[in-house]
Amino acid sequence: MDWTMSRLCSLLLILAVTSSHNISFIVAKGDACDESTSTCEPSEIYVGDENMSSTWEFMNAFSKLGTSWNHGADGKEMNGDSYATEVDEALKMLHIMVKDSAATSDEDWSFSTTPLNDFGKTIDDILLAFIRWSMVDNYHDNPEDGNSCTLIGGINHPPSETEKINVSKAFRRLTAYQHWMQSVSPDLQDPPLTFQSIKSTLSIFSLHISHDECERLVWFVNLGKTDLANLKSQSPRETTRMFVWIAHLLFLDEKAQTKGLIVVDDMADIGFWDYMTMLPIQVGISVDRFLISVTPLKAKNVVLMHRPKWAEIGYSLLSWFLTKKMKNRVTMVEKGQENDMMMKVVGGAKFIPIDFSDVEGLISKDIIAQHY
Repeated sequence: MDWTMSRLCSLLLILAVTSSHNISFIVAKGDACDESTSTCEPSEIYVGDENMSSTWEFMNAFSKLGTSWNHGADGKEMNGDSYATEVDEALKMLHIMVKDSAATSDEDWSFSTTPLNDFGKTIDDILLAFIRWSMVDNYHDNPEDGNSCTLIGGINHPPSETEKINVSKAFRRLTAYQHWMQSVSPDLQDPPLTFQSIKSTLSIFSLHISHDECERLVWFVNLGKTDLANLKSQSPRETTRMFVWIAHLLFLDEKAQTKGLIVVDDMADIGFWDYMTMLPIQVGISVDRFLISVTPLKAKNVVLMHRPKWAEIGYSLLSWFLTKKMKNRVTMVEKGQENDMMMKVVGGAKFIPIDFSDVEGLISKDIIAQHY
């Protein structure tokens, strides 16, 4: 996902993950917490004895928990960058950059832990995903351009004939990917990363993937149907493997690369405590980095349904830092408006899995089920 979505994603991942290593340090003070159900609806947010009454204090608290809001410069244009005019030329240039890096450093460019065989892909497919990521930006809102989408979020904007492809930017992102994959390589070996190897962990989550009316890839996450108790019993290794496999399924999808990604998250009014302890810290920080700053995905919209009060408070604080364009990439679905809003987001029931949330859906087999 690009930097535009990183702050929102960081909020969701921070609240879910990065504080779980210090959960006793974060509390909601007042009478809004029900200890019998482990749920909270805080009117004030505290870190230790500090009242997070100002936005700066709130963000500083997140910083203390070890989460950075700066995800690097690999997505920016830089002086001295190399450009290509066509995709084939860009692919050749990127191959040369990888080869030169392998020859002049200790970098492992074998892609040995990338699940290529499981997806029927090659190294060229990986490189092409990063090239396409460096090519597209923004979204179309002009119905006369022949490449428009009337759904919320729009689609990726491919470069015009006069624009060039920044291969160096693609290589920087690819290098970040290679470094991250190498950092978790012990978790991805023995056995090799395949669907069969992560199937049991995946079954704990309620995750679905489909394409919408504009052919964008849609990732449906339903916390209400996720087995949280079983999830917490999973080892960090198995959870990491599952997320890595899902991430590759997402970014190796051609429509995700060319049209964009939509994330629909049904938070199911999840309690503060359950959300905070859902994933272990080492998995959360790692997944945060991987999804936001490593994978070649352009998120066009993040949709939040059935939000608990504490999440609304967190987002209201975060919104101070969001530009109008960033806010336009976040869709808040109010209760009772689910079906109407999903029509505007993905195009209606025929693009929604049958068992996703309480909205009308007609897809009996999503992309995961179709392939595996």
